[in-house]
Order: sequence, then C-alpha cells, then structure tokens
Amino acid sequence: MKLSKPHAMLLAASMAGYTPYALAQEATATDSDQESTVSESSQETMDVGEVNVQGQTLGNGLMVQEDSGKARSTVTKEALDKMTPTANALDKLKYTPGINVTTADSTGLSGTNFTMRGMNSDQVGLSMDGIPINDSGNYAVYPNLLGDPENLSEIFVTQGSSEADAPHIGSSGGNIGLVTMRPTDDFNVFVKQTVGSNNLKKTFARLNTGEYNGFRSYLSASHEEADKWKGEGSLKADKVEWNALFEDGNGNSTNAIVKYHRQENYNYMTISKEQFETYGRDYDYAETPQRNSSGQITNYYKLNRNPFENLTASLTQRLQLRDDLTLTLQPYYYWANGGSFSSGSASTLSSSSDQAGNYDLSNLSSNTYYRPSWTETWRSGITTKMRWDLNEAHSLDFGYWYERARQRQSQPYIAINEDGTPEDIWADYESSNQVVDANGQTVQGRNYYTVTPAQKLWAQDTWYFSPDLTFTTGLSYEYVERKGSKRESLYDEPEKREATYHEFLPNFSTKYQINADNQAFYNVTRNMRTPQNYVLYNTGDSINLDPELSWNHELGWRFSRDDMALSATAFYLTFKDRQLSSRDTDGEYVMINVGEVVNKGLELEWSGLLPHNFNYYASYTYTESEQQDNITTRGVELPTEGKQVANVPKNMFNLSVGYDDGRYYGNIVGKYVGSYYGDLTNDEKISGRTVFDLNTGVRLPVDNTMLKSAAIRFSINNLFDKEYLSSASSIGFNAEPYNGLSSNTSYYNVGEERTAVVSLEATF
Repeated sequence: MKLSKPHAMLLAASMAGYTPYALAQEATATDSDQESTVSESSQETMDVGEVNVQGQTLGNGLMVQEDSGKARSTVTKEALDKMTPTANALDKLKYTPGINVTTADSTGLSGTNFTMRGMNSDQVGLSMDGIPINDSGNYAVYPNLLGDPENLSEIFVTQGSSEADAPHIGSSGGNIGLVTMRPTDDFNVFVKQTVGSNNLKKTFARLNTGEYNGFRSYLSASHEEADKWKGEGSLKADKVEWNALFEDGNGNSTNAIVKYHRQENYNYMTISKEQFETYGRDYDYAETPQRNSSGQITNYYKLNRNPFENLTASLTQRLQLRDDLTLTLQPYYYWANGGSFSSGSASTLSSSSDQAGNYDLSNLSSNTYYRPSWTETWRSGITTKMRWDLNEAHSLDFGYWYERARQRQSQPYIAINEDGTPEDIWADYESSNQVVDANGQTVQGRNYYTVTPAQKLWAQDTWYFSPDLTFTTGLSYEYVERKGSKRESLYDEPEKREATYHEFLPNFSTKYQINADNQAFYNVTRNMRTPQNYVLYNTGDSINLDPELSWNHELGWRFSRDDMALSATAFYLTFKDRQLSSRDTDGEYVMINVGEVVNKGLELEWSGLLPHNFNYYASYTYTESEQQDNITTRGVELPTEGKQVANVPKNMFNLSVGYDDGRYYGNIVGKYVGSYYGDLTNDEKISGRTVFDLNTGVRLPVDNTMLKSAAIRFSINNLFDKEYLSSASSIGFNAEPYNGLSSNTSYYNVGEERTAVVSLEATF
C-alpha cells in the first residue's frame, strides 16, 4: 500500500500523538521493537576484546522525543533494564516528572504508593495492554500484580489527562499504561538469575518460539522470594505469562496475552512520626505473640499477611478493512482473589457478638480470630475501536467500551493456632477453616456484593490543518451504575442500593511545530471519577455523592535535537466534589464531599549526550495542591482552606549522570523529594530527603559461543543509607485537636535501607 505524503504524515503523527487504549500494544509495538533493537544491537555487535559503540539514547532511555498534543512521558525498555531488576512497573517510574513513587522495598512484591500532580494513585487510571487494572470498587492500585517487568517494552504516563477511549471510571487525574513486549521473530531462550540483600532470589525464564507463517509467541515463568528488610516475615511470588501474536501481512493481526500471579507475603508495619522518631525505621510487628488485657494477640507479624492471586487475559483483533479503515476488537477478562490482615489486634468473637441478629452463635465460646479483609473480583469487558482516515486532513476515531465488574468483599473468621499463626491464610469461600454458627452459616464481619456495569462511547477528530499545525477534538460519554447488595453480617441487615453516574467528557489539544527543533502544545481535558463502591454501604447521604470532575489544562514546549531534548509543561488542574472517607458523630463510616482542589505547577525535563560516551537526565516538578474549602468531620469544621493536600511534596528533582560505551554502562541518580504534610490541616510536617541509586552493568562478549547476548547488572538502592518516612499510608484529618475534636494519627511508609541486587542474564 502506497501512502501520499500527507497520509504518511497523518499516520506517523497519529501513532505518536494519540495512542488509543484499544490499540495500546499495536500502536506502540513498532516503536518498542525499534528501541529493543537498539538495545540488543549494542549487546550483540561486539567482538571479543573490542567494543563496537552504538548510538546512545537520551538519558539511558528515560526520555524520548514525544510528539503528543499533551504532556506525556515514556520509560523505554532500555531504561527498564538498567534499573533494579526486581522492581515492579510503577517503581520504574520514580524518576518521571510529575509523579512521586514510593515503595516498601526493592523486591517489587510489596506495596507501592504514588501521587501524580497532587492526585492520589486511586485518582489515576492504570491499564495493562488496554485492560483496566485499578480495583473496580475503590480504584486502589496493586503494582506487584502487574506481571514480570522483564516482559514490558515500555511504560507511558499522561500526567493529567485521560485518553478519550481510556477504559476507566475512576480517573480524574491522568493515566499510566503498561505495554507488554511482542514475541520475537527468532527462536530464543532468555534466562535471568537475580540475587540480592535480605536473601532476595529471583529466577526468570522466557521461551520465544520464533516466527512461523505469521505466528510467534512466548511463554515465561518466574519465582521470587526474599525476607522483609525490617521485622520478621518473607515475601514470595510466582508468575506465568503467555503472549501469542499472529500477523497475516495485510495489516490484520491477533494478539492474545495471559498473565497469572500468586503471592504469599507478610506485611510491613506502617508507623507514626512519633514511632519513627522514638524507635527508628526498623520498628515493625512483634516477633512473638503479644496479648492485650482482653487476651487479643496484638501486632504480631504472623497474622499480618497478604495472600493474593490474579489472572488477566486479553485478545486484541486488528482488522484492516480498507486502506483508510481499521477496526480493533479487544475483549478481556480480569480475575483477582485475595486479601490482607493489617489490623493491630486479632478480632474477638463470642456468643454475644452478633449485633445485627443474623447468626446463632450459641456454638461459640469467646476467642480471638484471624479476620482478613477479603475481596474476589470478576471483570469482563470489551473495547471496540474504529479508525477512519476521512481524507488527507482528517482522521476520525470512534468506539465503544463496555465492562461488567463484580466484586465480593467479605471478612470471615479463621481460628488461630497456639503459636499465633492462622489455620489458613486463604479466606476463600470454599475454605473449610472459617467459623460457622450453630446453623452452619459462615460468620462474616463484612459481606458486600457489588456489580458495576460501565459504558463509554467516544468520537475524536484529528485535523491536520497544515504540516506544522494539528488540532484534536473529542467527546466521550460515560455511563456507570453501582448496584450493591449488603448481605447478612455481624453488623448489617440485608439491603440493596443503587446509584447511577453519567457525564459528557470533552477534550481538545493542539500542537504546533515551530521549526525542526521546537514544538508547542496546549491541551484541555475533562475527567471523571465515579464514587467508590463504599457509598453504597456507608451511612448518611454517601450514596448521593456527585462524581469527582476535573478540568486539566496544559501548556507545553519541547525542544529536541539528536544530542539533546528539553521539555517544559505548565499545568492547571481543578477538580470539584473531592471524596474522602470520614466518620459521622456516631463514629460510623461515611463518604463526604470535601469541596474543590486546585493543582498547579511546572514539569521540566532535560536529557542529552556528553563527550566520551557520557549522558545526563534531569527532571524537576513543582506542585501546589491547594484545598479550597474547610472540611467538616464529626460535626467539627477544620481549617483546611488554603492548605496543601496531604502527602504531596511541592518540589521534586532528579539528576542522573550515566556512561554507556556499548559494553560497559553505569549511572548514578540522585532524587530529592521535598517536605510534605501528613494531615489535611497541615499540622504534621515530614522532612524532605535526597536518596541516591547506583546502576552498573557489563554486556559480555558472545562471539564463538552458543549465546546471542549476555549481561551482568548490578544495582544499589539508597546508596548512602538515608533514613526517612517515604509517604503517608493513612492520612489523618488533623494532627492537633480543634474545637473539641481530638487529633488523628497519620501513619507512614518507611524508606528501605541500603540494598544491593545483582543479576546475570543470557539469551540462547
């Protein structure tokens, strides 16, 4: 198929500037394959005793020359490979402007938290190959469940805008997308062995079948385990992934991706500022069972567990109907099952515990139990996308997304052995170890069942007004239902509740290519976040909460040459009807509307090449996240107007200096994160910190061997062993008393001690 110059320009710009979620892997695979080729060629085109230097990328792959009409950052395969090998996908965004990522440890298996332009992680959409990954109920993000990072080709971030076709109902503050690498054309086996501090061990293997009559695939598996870096307990996970791709050579393709993950982890204890200052960063759950005056086991590490498993599957069918018309169909399925016990004390249960009168507990004597918060989720959906190149000036994208999510949330009681361990950490409905009443009913502390049908219809026009000026205008309509069944539990009578939310969400962007080196852009997008499913079950007027609605404005400039790239983006984001969980005057949970927030700031990136194979990368983010209203909780108004949103640092700065001659590479990265507040009234302030990481490696010569490539990689996180509180885990309203309202305690994640990781990898 021959393309005219305008059509070629249209296609290239659309691929770089607008990446539909339904086409996430299709649209980025070409670029990703090219990036992988650069990385692999630097490993393979060397002779023994001689290095053939290949062209370096900017900033070790942390910055690419973006061409979108909105702020966007991409972390390439090269950058992913040069970071700590066990870090999960979100860990590897920690140097990206606009986003502040903190993690419990370097295994990638524990919790990861982030904020982006002042928005919390549960306000940001996360997708993997077009599948929405945020929890369907409260939009929480569990990045340790996102598969092996060895199988990712890139991670992209749109810091403030949701794409028109993004499959999210909870994204008022931007998107993060993971793109899985494609199977290779040649048959090969890739193996990687990693060891590190705290008995860290990970084994990863991937078999590529190579291409045969248009079909290629790979199968990978990994096992990872480690001790917690503080306190007692371990982390363990197994992953399996399968990726199959068929291309017929006429523009049609079929891509199937299946990923499975299973973990059995011990939790890290989050601590208060006072505990950190008194006991230090190593303070954690007790190593032996401790009992309070009521006989309950308290803060014991063997109870604080987090077993979880999940499965994702997608099938992306791309059909080239005509030269100017492409149809993409992507059905998907997501299943997750697991939970966590993170309470300070084991739960008490006796014959008089049933407050709602739903159980006959006459068969029970007073005892304490392991009671995890357990969730099982089933999500099936489909994205249908049509792209029509109307003429040389206009390209139209339109489509429809539908998803039906079901979620069961329970709290069963499980007996505790004499040594303080639960009889079973897996609280499935099928488990035989759960406490039942005299009638054989499983006793539940919480018992919710939520169905969330969601639909989205969108259309978007890209107008190539001239070779240098492009306009993109779009409109989507989102319609979401929440259908909740509060089933029998210790505290609740059966009840059904429903709520419906729907909004039109417009977007507009323009970019202007000033000259060969300079580009300017402007973007405005409206985003929506549907209230969490807890509004169906909380007291008061929670169910009548309006969705969070945000307007995101961006004005940016990019400068790029072969040896240097610069970008600057000013943003102004307003969102109203912000939702927070609180308690009423009776102490019952309630979701409340805390008014409007304005986020504004600046993001800068600078990357380039230096003489003698050196390179550099720097990014700076300034964020003002200001609450516009006072907040009333438990009947008391708090002075929050004009205060910074908790857990949001105003200043962040990264600087990396690296070296890469084709055989040897290395970089040292310093990251400064400014101070932040732990409460909404800004009474508790946490100091800023500067943490350094070191990454080095050598690509081994493989001529005259059976190997296609080989490398040794070495990383040290927190090189100078900085002690700090990394982020707020649970945010209190007020750290000081106000008008008779007692103070709330905020709890924090702790920055990991210095850790070292080394890996040996080879491709056969």
